[in-house]
Amino acid sequence: MDVSRDEMFEKLEDVWLRVLGREACGADDNFFSLGGDSIIAIRLVAEARAAGLDLGVEEVFLYPTLGELARATAGADRTPPEAVDGSRDPAAPSAAPMTSLADLDPGLVPPGVEDAYPLSSLQLGILYHCELSEDAGLYHDLTGVRVTGPWDEAALEGALADLVVRHDILRTSFELADFQEPVQLVHSTATVPVETEDLRGLTEPEQNRALDAWWRRESATPFDVTAAPLLRVHVGLLDDTSFRLSLSVHHVLLDGWSFARLATELLIAYDHRIGGGDALAPMPASRYRDFVAAERHAAQDTTSRSYWSELLKGMRPLELPKPSGAAGADSAELVEEVPAELAAGARRVCAALGVPVKNVFLAAHLWAMGQLCDAGDVVTGLCGNGRPEAAGADLVLGVFLNVVPVRVQVTDHSWKGLVQAAFDAEREHLPHRSYPLARVTKELGEAPFEAMFNYTDFHVFGAAESLRGIEVGGWGFADRTNFPVLVEVNRLQERSAYELSIRVDPARVSADVPARLRDLWTSALSAIVRETP
Repeated sequence: MDVSRDEMFEKLEDVWLRVLGREACGADDNFFSLGGDSIIAIRLVAEARAAGLDLGVEEVFLYPTLGELARATAGADRTPPEAVDGSRDPAAPSAAPMTSLADLDPGLVPPGVEDAYPLSSLQLGILYHCELSEDAGLYHDLTGVRVTGPWDEAALEGALADLVVRHDILRTSFELADFQEPVQLVHSTATVPVETEDLRGLTEPEQNRALDAWWRRESATPFDVTAAPLLRVHVGLLDDTSFRLSLSVHHVLLDGWSFARLATELLIAYDHRIGGGDALAPMPASRYRDFVAAERHAAQDTTSRSYWSELLKGMRPLELPKPSGAAGADSAELVEEVPAELAAGARRVCAALGVPVKNVFLAAHLWAMGQLCDAGDVVTGLCGNGRPEAAGADLVLGVFLNVVPVRVQVTDHSWKGLVQAAFDAEREHLPHRSYPLARVTKELGEAPFEAMFNYTDFHVFGAAESLRGIEVGGWGFADRTNFPVLVEVNRLQERSAYELSIRVDPARVSADVPARLRDLWTSALSAIVRETP
């Protein structure tokens, strides 16, 4: 049955209001100006499809206003966009069939394994670099939060058990050598170890020193990837009404959103068990193995292969400043809050241009890298989300990431034009964003970039506001990758602010690069803000 454009608009408007939490919106309202991002776009697409509307995340980026998207969705003979999960044609045979438990030699499969499938491209890369490195802190992620409320050891252990049943990735181990290809094995059970440290007899400075000591010890303690779970928990009892809850996980299990989701779900489950808030929302049918299958399908896409080959034709990797001598460990990282006036200005630019705030920060990064490396043709890595466009996909834990090249001639644009160019570059690569970086690198014959940009907004932490029996605050985080230069802008969840983090490998990049990049990035962002009234 044909649907009129008026009906299409009304259906889409209803979805927008629910997903964005708005009471009203108009045809000219922009998804990104209203706070939308890639995770929220997945929810929007899932709810739109449930309402009978045919669109994908790609359309949300191409037609970001409500009116534009409604007109595009109402197009008569539009070919449905390929979803992030590669499901344009569910009946089409995969060019890279998935290994399953039935394909493995039963004599080599440990008892209690209920599923098996290959690793994603990024998982393989993470484990490869971990194997090469003797640094236990590489891809070792930690987070901690202060919890005010009753301490109940049995409730925490029960909450962890609930999550292990809920998420099969938490019951997953990795076998890299015994089978025809590396596989991840999903076990029927796993128990998360919990270390409880009673610090109630110490002064606050002594407690902080003890917690810092645990953090350092934990960062230096490697995971055995052949044994599930790759997750450890620490509780530091501070007084009779508060404790510090810390989670340590191998990055091969979880991306940043998933780690934030895990920490939030643990708090919700604990709160529920001590008689506080509601139970966790039901899980969708989607699982991480679906993402791996989709990625293997995407890796065979000749159109995507041609796209990346054409995009990178004639490129020259940026020449990063090399170290002149030994560098101290404290010279590798710089973390600073973005000045409040620049943060507010970036949000204003986002609203004025109708682009995600991420692209405002990305534009500043592109210009800064060009200045640092004396280059007008800049290629940088952009970390992107590749979750399936399905209802509840944001609830699933895993490593739903790919890092793709972004190439912009930074000297060809005004400041506002540079922001638009950064947004256009991301929009252009959306149909090809699932093509693995490892394939791009192999086909190019070299790594297209040594610097990566990442933007995070873990608004999932907002769910902690519904906790009834406990209160949380004072989040802390730590993680490290193998990229020579990693620039991240992180939205601080406890207030409307952003944090700039610049980390370099001092063995491969000059130790003064973080400070130089900070100054260049701030200068670019200031100019972008000034040019946009």
